[in-house]
Parts: sequence; C-alpha cells; structure tokens
Amino acid sequence: MTDTAGAPPQAYDWQLQVDARDAHTIADFWIAALSYELEDNTAFIEDLLSRGAVATADTFRRPDGVLSFNGFEAIRGSGPRILFHTVPEEKTIKNRLHLDVNVGRDKLHSEAERLIGLSATQVREVEDPGGHWITMTDPEGNEFDLQ
Repeated sequence: MTDTAGAPPQAYDWQLQVDARDAHTIADFWIAALSYELEDNTAFIEDLLSRGAVATADTFRRPDGVLSFNGFEAIRGSGPRILFHTVPEEKTIKNRLHLDVNVGRDKLHSEAERLIGLSATQVREVEDPGGHWITMTDPEGNEFDLQ
C-alpha cells in the first residue's frame, strides 16, 4: 500500500551488507572508525550449538570470547546495522555505493589521520564549490568519504 504520492506508508528498516576478504577483521576496523559496537550473538549461537543445530566449524570465536557465525560479523551503532560477509573474490573495481562519514570540517584532517592509524588510506582531498571531503579506503580497499 502506498500513500497518494506513491511513497511507502513508512520508512523501511534496512542494513548495509559489505562483502569482505575477512569479515571479522574488517568489522574491527569499522567498529573503531564509526564508534560502533560488535553485535554479540554468543548466547544465540551457544543455544544452536547445544541443540546440534549448527556445528562448531560454523562458528568463529573472537579473542574476547564473543561468538559469531564463521564468515559473518555485524556491527551496530547510531546508524544502520552493517553486516560483513566473507566472499572468495577480491574487490576489483570502484565501489558503486560508498559511505560518507560526516565528521565536520574542523575534524576532517584529525579524523583522517586517526583512520590512517587504523590502516585506512587517504586517496585524495577535494575542495570545490560543492563541498570539501577526503576520499579514503578501508583496509580492504573500499572507498568512503570523510566530510
């Protein structure tokens, strides 16, 4: 059902899913970059294990003891949930979709330096009539902009 303007009657709940070489490692980068938290599925997975619904090989235990499914890691924070999924292929082309991380002009350079310390790479800085941002890549080469 839609309203008279053709829009859905309410906003959809959504998450961002990101393909990765290593979902568990790249999740750690984005936890630090966005001040998000790891989604802790330990109790859920332990229940599935106790009932024989999943095998131990299907799980991944982080150094802090948190369980997740092997090849999947989710993080949550002030924005949408982000789910990282390990895939066999490497990233080969530019993203068709990217994150804009809005930090404010006064924090732009200090935040870029902080993220470089977390293994991000600065690609370029753009200042034009449309705005000022720094394009970066995460440790797996996914582009994002600091604004």
